[in-house]
Amino acid sequence: MTAANYDAMSLNELRRYVLTYREDIDAFHKYIDRSKAAGRMIVIDLEDVHWEENITDRILKMTPVEGESEES
Repeated sequence: MTAANYDAMSLNELRRYVLTYREDIDAFHKYIDRSKAAGRMIVIDLEDVHWEENITDRILKMTPVEGESEES
């Protein structure tokens, strides 16, 4: 397999790559790092009594609006 240029991929392209080439651990780590940096990772604080509402709000904010581009 040819080495992929993860930095040249958008975050969504990298996600698709990771899902296609699940054995590429370096790509997975790069995806996680970039997702965290982009604020796309959701952390659950089970000590927070409103954790479920907070997660729902974050998911709704991250979900693209119909007609808008998903590419980042």
